[in-house]
This record gives sequence, structure tokens and C-alpha cells, in this order.
Amino acid sequence: MKKNMVSFIFLLAVVTLHAADHWSLEKPQVWCRGGEAKVSVSDGLIAMKFRCEQDWAGFGIGRIAVSAGDIFEIRACAKVRFDSAAGNNAQSCATLYDTQGKAISWSWAGLALKSDDAWQSVTNRFMIPSGAATLEPRIIGNGSVELELRSFELVRTGRIAAMSAEPVVLRSKTLEVAINPAENSLTVTDLRSGQHWRQGGALSGMFTRSVECAADRRSAVVRTVNAESMAELEAVLTLDESAPELSVAIKAQGKITRSVEYPAAFITAPGERLIVPMNEGMSYPVDEEHQGLGRMIAYGGHGICMSFFGCMKDRDGSGWMCILESADDASMNAFKGADNLWRAAPLWELCRGEFGYERHARYVFFQQGGYVAMCKRYRQHARQRGLLKTFNEKVKERPAIDLLIGAANIWNWDAGAQKVALVQELQSAGMNRIIWSGSGTGSEIAALNALPGVLTGRYDIYQDIMDPARYSEVAWVHSDWVPEAFPDDINITESGVPRAGWAVERKDGQGRIACAVICDSKALPYARKRISEDLAQRPFKARFLDTTVASPWMECYHPEHPMTRTQGREWKMKLLDLISGEFGLVCGSETGHDASVPFCDYFEGMLSLGNYRIHEAGRDMMRKVDEVPPLLAKYQVGESYRLPLWELVYHDCVVAQWYWGDYNNKLPKLWRRRDLFNALYGTPPMYMFSTQEWRENKAAFIASYQVAQPVARATGYHEMTDHKILTADRSVQQSRFANGVVVTVNFGPSPYKMGDGHEILALDLRVQGM
Repeated sequence: MKKNMVSFIFLLAVVTLHAADHWSLEKPQVWCRGGEAKVSVSDGLIAMKFRCEQDWAGFGIGRIAVSAGDIFEIRACAKVRFDSAAGNNAQSCATLYDTQGKAISWSWAGLALKSDDAWQSVTNRFMIPSGAATLEPRIIGNGSVELELRSFELVRTGRIAAMSAEPVVLRSKTLEVAINPAENSLTVTDLRSGQHWRQGGALSGMFTRSVECAADRRSAVVRTVNAESMAELEAVLTLDESAPELSVAIKAQGKITRSVEYPAAFITAPGERLIVPMNEGMSYPVDEEHQGLGRMIAYGGHGICMSFFGCMKDRDGSGWMCILESADDASMNAFKGADNLWRAAPLWELCRGEFGYERHARYVFFQQGGYVAMCKRYRQHARQRGLLKTFNEKVKERPAIDLLIGAANIWNWDAGAQKVALVQELQSAGMNRIIWSGSGTGSEIAALNALPGVLTGRYDIYQDIMDPARYSEVAWVHSDWVPEAFPDDINITESGVPRAGWAVERKDGQGRIACAVICDSKALPYARKRISEDLAQRPFKARFLDTTVASPWMECYHPEHPMTRTQGREWKMKLLDLISGEFGLVCGSETGHDASVPFCDYFEGMLSLGNYRIHEAGRDMMRKVDEVPPLLAKYQVGESYRLPLWELVYHDCVVAQWYWGDYNNKLPKLWRRRDLFNALYGTPPMYMFSTQEWRENKAAFIASYQVAQPVARATGYHEMTDHKILTADRSVQQSRFANGVVVTVNFGPSPYKMGDGHEILALDLRVQGM
């Protein structure tokens, strides 16, 4: 024990059963979703065969009554063979049910079974958490699998009972934290306001073993036992001396086989909303039903795009935020508690099958300011981490950055030899600043570069590749695939099969074939060769890398180039830095994530909330959609839920754009609303059109550009300093930028009168300071 520590020890009583309870799989059963499942028993061997593309299960022991603290083992001797499809898996686990028979964990203490012709013996040892009343041991998985079992049995070996204890209290100038060992929970009191934030009410997978408190009462070491793995976690909780902040450092002793949720989620109340940086940003009232809210990874563009989440009260802006300081193997886990209200907690995921390194999070508590205060605290965090590289810095290194600021992104596929003429036509109509993303020949790109206000770019990708042997089976072969990377340089999953990427339609119309994925550690040489040869012939000033930032940081289990998610992120950033650093180009990528801010300059898709786009938005991009899907209307262009979280942190660092399957003119009925969001957020528009569509709707495009573009140019080099909700129904909103520009937008159906008497009509705006 360290000096100046006061020990509060709460031992767990361990009871070993003299006669262990024992159950064996004697009447096996199988189930699968959307396929065929068979089971047979011969000479003591159980054979299960699953032919499906979705989930399956093998079971038969039945549900066993349990109590919190019971210790069990699932013992299996198995042989598993997957088919060649990527993504297949199998694991032994327990499904836990509450007193009402509702499943509270489908795969408690899951342990992966590897595809191997040899017999493997595995033992899952775990405890029963509070809230569970029965369990059923099962083998579950996905995809087509053949499974043989010599044995599969459940054994209750003992139980652990936590002794009751009084809370241990930490205190600083601004916060008081009560550690409750009996419930393994925290209660935080903001001493400035008396506001309480309390954890509890969720499925508890932790049992407190001991608490060791510092003499100054500002820090404590909490040791817990993880019920799923029986491994011990050690958490160091430390209050900042003066700031209202609580830091948490977590490390493991022993092997942990599942993700760990710690600290537990704070209980919420009606009138509060979760603040979630999904893409540009969202707010979710905790007492409403929501789709698209749940676990969101912090290590890729389709999750939380900045490493924080929080909760605030609408009435006064008080609340808290959690900054994931170790984000490469972390997620935000949002779920409904027993009170049917949404709450959220950090979820620490495994690193190549282990808890591995020490994890860090920081909680910040606010008296007021809400989501704006959270974003400004996170901007401070980003600056400390070296992520905050502004356009004022970037333009000094690459003057072409100025062409990006306030430029509408134009995707056109049919201009042919008339690309230059089409761009001249756009400019003569008033669309002066343009990113031309439609590629072109060397002479065309040179001619476009000679036009004022034009940034020339093209599409590129270094992720998805199809097995060249299957080219004859697919409907089309992507010209940017890297066939020479197959098979030696592809990413291999933990199950030993190729990681699945984008799926391509079969030539015969019978479904799709999944691409493989290039391991990020192997992409740079291919990119450097292709880009250098391309630039020698075509002088682009920008390059858009598809998927690089949208897809998650990936582990790789290839024996020649294994990789952690952290290494995957580092290699992805090196690829982006190749574009912006080595080649000096303006760099774009898909969706966006703040790890890439120092290397990337624009994100196609940051404005488009990934969970609320039209179905398969990335496949039929040119098609215009007349009927508006309800979820898209509610969230994608819903001012009641959207927030400019990204702009409040990074507006002067990276340009946020709509997605190329979700652009301004994609759904004509929503076109005006998208334009207004562009103006409110200070972001430029994106258009995709055929030449005929442009000419038939020229007036609409010009009117859209005049609304969406000017603020983006005027504010592109400046921080968004504030954002306000001006009406109770959230239909009138106002943003403010560091150079004095103020944008007020009325999304509502009726005029809105401002304090100075100025009236903003329905679906209109007012821009001041330009």
C-alpha cells in the first residue's frame, strides 16, 4: 500500500461447493435464422451443421436458476469448421434472463471457438451478475459452420457474496464523489449547485473487492472483480484540485475476455438529453423512443466522430460529459435502464483479445452551457492532443486550401469531353467556387486549374479489393481496386478468415460477393506508386480517399502483418498524410473522425448522419428520391435533434459536407432545409447531377448556392463560438462565429420576429456581420 493512503478493505466472501452442481448436454437442439440447421448424435459425438448467412445457436441443457455471485464454468471440447465466407464465428457462452424471462445478456462470458480441424478444449469461468435469475448455456455464432462436440457441460463451482460497506467519499473544491462498494457505483455532487448525478439500476457485471483512499480524499483505488471473466480490474479515481473534473484510469489483472463497461452509466431523468457526436452531432431526449441510438464505436467514422459523449438538462444547461482519453478500443454504450430512460456509459473493448493497456476517461461536470460548453472543453482537449490544426495553419503549407473554403462540391459523371465547358457554365451562372470531383484527362485538369475558384480532385480508394479470380463473377470491376494486394496484403480477422469489405453485385443477379480489405499497414506503397504516376499525368490539386476515415480502425491477425486498432489508426493517418503532406494536396475522406483533422481537410458525409440516410445511399447515388423516409425527416434534417457539435469544435479546421448519396439535391422536398443547415453551420453545399439535370434546374441550383455557400466562405477560417436554440420547439436556431458573423435560421412553419423587430419568414434565414 502506498504512503498517505487510508485503506478501506471490503473482502469478498468465497464459498466453494463441496458437491458441485453439474449439467450435461444430452438432448441437443439447434436453431438458425434464415437457413438450415441439423443436429445428430453418434458414438457419443454431437454434430451440428448450420447453413445460413445469419445467426444460429446450439443448446439443450435448459434454463438453470441462479443467484448473483454464483460461480459457473462452461466446459466444452469442440472441433469447428467455417466455410470460406468472411465474418463467420462461433462461441460458447451463457444467455442470462431476468425474473420475467427476458434476456438481459445473450452472450454472457462468451469465449470464441477457432476454426481448426483439431479438437479444442475451452472453459468459460464466470460469475452471475445482479439482475439475472436464470441462465442457459449455449453455443452461438454467425454464418455456415460445422461443429462437433465431445462434451458440453455446465458446472456450478461456488459463489461469491459481497460484504456490505459504507460509501467512501472523495472531495475537491467543486465536486464530491461517493464510492458505493456494495453497488459498485458512484454518486457525484456538484458542490457549486448541489446537483447530484447518480449511477445505478443497470445490469451489474462488477463486484467491488476493495477501496483504498488517499489521505487527502481526492483519489482512490477501487478494485473490482469482473463477473464475466473473473479477472480483477483496478480503477484509480482522481478529482482535479479545482476544476469540476474526475479522471478515471483502468487496468486489468488477469485475462478479460469481454468488453468492460466502467464506470457505470449515470441515471437520467425526463427533461434531459444525451449529447452524441454522431457525425455532425445529435441530441436525444432520454424519455423518447429512438432508432439508431445504441453502442457507437469511438474508433471510426460510423460511430461517435469525436471521443466524447454527455448528458444535459434542457432547463438550465447543467450536465456532464465523458471524454474517452483512450479511444482506440472504446465505444459509447447507450441503452435504456430499468426506468425506460436512455443513459450512456463508456465501453472498453478488447485489444487483440485482451484488455491490455491502461484505459483513461475524464468526466467533466457543468453548471450551465450544455452542449456548447462540452464542445469548448473538448476543443481544449483536442488542442492538448495535437488534433486542432486550423485552416490558417494549413493554408500556409498548402495555398490550395483557400480554394476549398466556401467551395461547392460538384459530382458529375456524364460531362465527357465537356467538363471544362460545364464548369465554365456553372461559374457564369454564379457558382464561382467549386470542387470539381469528377476527375478528367490531364489537359482537362490543367484547363480547370486555370479557372479561378476551381479545386480539381478525384476519387481514390485503398481498402476494398476483390479476389481477381472472381472478377468474372461480378457485375463490374472497380478501376481503383489494387489486385496485386491480394492475397498477401489483405486483413485477416481473429477467426482466421479474410475481413469482409464492400459487397459487389453478382453478374448473374444472385446476390453480392464481398470484397476483401487491404491491411492498413500495407496500403502506403500502393498509394504512393499510383498517386505519383497519376500526378505526373494529371495535375490534380485535391484527392478524395473513400472509406479511410469512415471505416473503423481494424485489427489484423495475418501472421505476416498483425495489427492492433491503434496501429490501424496510425497507418490510416500515414495514408492521409501521404496525400496532404508528401504530395501537398488538399485531402478529403469519407464521413470523418477527429483523429484525422491534422491530415484531412474535408469530409464527405460529416453532415449526413450515418444512421439516418436513405437505404443503401452509397449504391444508387444519382437517383433522386421523392418520398422522404420518416427517420430521415425526423433526424437527418430534424432541427429538434441535430446539433453542430463538430462545427463548435473543428469548424476552422475541416470542411464538413453532405454524403455523396445524401447531398443537397438528393431529396427535392428537403433541398431547402439542407441549404439552411449549410448556412447555419457555415458549411458549403454538395450537388450531384447530370448535365441535363443541371440545365433543367439551373435556377434551383443557383438559388441553393446563394443560400448555402456565402456563409461558408465568410466563416471558413473562423471558429464557431456559439450556437443557440431560440424557441421552445427548437425551430429557430442561431450560430455565431469568431469574426462576428451571426446566422439565424427559422426552420419552422411561421415567421419569427427577432428582438430588434426583424422578421424571418418560414424556412428562411438572416445573416448578420457579412
